[in-house]
Amino acid sequence: MTSRESCEPTVAGSRERRAGAVKACVTVSAKPAPTTAPRSRTAQRAAADSATCDITDPGKFWYSRHGYCAHGLTVLYTLRDTNGRTLGTGTLDVSTSATLPARGDTWKELVVVTMTGTTGSVKSLDVRFRVSCSAGCTARKDMPFVKKTMVTDQVVSGPTQYESAPAPGAQADFTTSYTMYVSSPGAQITDATASWSSPEKIRCDDAVRDLASTTAPDRGCVMPHVMPVVTMSDQQTAPGAGAAAAGYLWAQNSLAGGWGRATPLTRAKNGTADRAARSCAGFQVRTDLVPTDTCDSFPFSSTHEGGADAAECAEVVPTRGSSGWNVHVLKDAANKRCARAHVPDADQRAAESRLAAGYAEERILESEAFKVEISGSVTEPLADCRSNMPSSGVQQLTHGWIRNTTAPVPHTNKTTSPLGPPGVRAALAQVCLGPGKHEQGSPAAGDITGWQDAQEFNRLHPPTTGLARCHLIPNVIGGKGNDNPVGASNLVPCWQYGMNTGSPSMRSYEAVLANAVAEPSAGGILGPNDAVLYQVTPTYLDATSTIPHGVTITGTIQRADGTSQPLFPDVYVTNTRGPTGTLNMGN
Repeated sequence: MTSRESCEPTVAGSRERRAGAVKACVTVSAKPAPTTAPRSRTAQRAAADSATCDITDPGKFWYSRHGYCAHGLTVLYTLRDTNGRTLGTGTLDVSTSATLPARGDTWKELVVVTMTGTTGSVKSLDVRFRVSCSAGCTARKDMPFVKKTMVTDQVVSGPTQYESAPAPGAQADFTTSYTMYVSSPGAQITDATASWSSPEKIRCDDAVRDLASTTAPDRGCVMPHVMPVVTMSDQQTAPGAGAAAAGYLWAQNSLAGGWGRATPLTRAKNGTADRAARSCAGFQVRTDLVPTDTCDSFPFSSTHEGGADAAECAEVVPTRGSSGWNVHVLKDAANKRCARAHVPDADQRAAESRLAAGYAEERILESEAFKVEISGSVTEPLADCRSNMPSSGVQQLTHGWIRNTTAPVPHTNKTTSPLGPPGVRAALAQVCLGPGKHEQGSPAAGDITGWQDAQEFNRLHPPTTGLARCHLIPNVIGGKGNDNPVGASNLVPCWQYGMNTGSPSMRSYEAVLANAVAEPSAGGILGPNDAVLYQVTPTYLDATSTIPHGVTITGTIQRADGTSQPLFPDVYVTNTRGPTGTLNMGN
């Protein structure tokens, strides 16, 4: 992504002009902006696989067939005097992500903006955000949030919404664009903006179906530059295609070209029957081998690669053995470019149905290239945390799980007289959540580890109000608060206005999590088998501490296809009172 700078003069008589700034500039780039101020709570993002949207390649747009995101875009606001000298800066991190509808004409994109630092005369910034899209698309909700005044480590987020509704048989290709307006609070608005566009086009269409088969719209959207993959199973029960899929897998492994795997196939909407007839010409039914024997050819007759002359095809009979499929070759396979298999009629129809569903799911148009993956299992892939749930200590949820851990402490209260008994304190808390409506947890209560220490600390630092028991996993998604022993491991003493609420606070990132895992109709950004892995780790000063100094929060979107990207930059929230940054309760 190319760095760009937009500058506008400050308004005469404005606060910036009175402070000596004559120019306000905004730069958007892929690399973190340099700053001389410490970044107090935003931790370094964890390195991850280079194929995902993460710090290994910040500013890079990441795509799957059914979604897109951008992470690590840095927006730098700079005030300069008449000599071009920098008087102050503010740095913002921008992330966006969306899941496209395989069937439908609207979708939402989540926008997350984090203010990561300021220097000099810039203490806070007013931020507005707007999206748009090119011809063929309309931004139905173009602002993810109203204007926000942001301070360091504050996070704001919200959804936008797009619509694209091509006519039957048509398609629309377009890009999305983003503009962020940045100014100092109280300033007269200037046009200092950061803007960028997705480098790849989205395609929405109503051109997958046979228009003669129905008059109902069947629109959907994909990233067309990502190769679609049709999946199929050789299981003998629905939705598997049994012997037909086994025959295709044999052909992929045995024939020159590796059709559908090494060499893509291209869809052909017309002429399917003619191609099938050519490849199956002279086929001799073998009901002695297969009671409902039917000819099934590969490459598929619904592709331009199908329809080879029968003389060019190997002939095989897949049969099910005790340990899998055995394929018997009836006609020499050497140097053949196609195969025709003796399969049960039901399996052949199941394969046709699965292929048609694959065309629809992947939005594969006429002459569009695609690949085919054939497996021996109908188990749908899940996000990593959903398919690898810890074996113990887990609270199961409808759409995921929660795991709270603890660590031993010599005393559950270390500043009281007498000292508290030996016990445990809260440690790493994890929640893995798929999309949907989530369970409610329970309110915080009880004499948790460190609570009496917190009361004593508060007594010595009046006013004696504002103490709270912070949920590590929020109760709005199932986190426990008073259900021993689970609740005790999910609570830590904290300041209510400080670590728990306010800006920045744990609540800021809990809101981003809740938005992400909401049902898609409510603005959620996950596919049905995706998940968010959200982790909160209390940090203590030493092995005897009963109250954390702060918490580290991470959030990762895990996709069912094995890819992942950060939900927000890793953050550290200190256990301090209000916005002062002082009176850290950690002991």
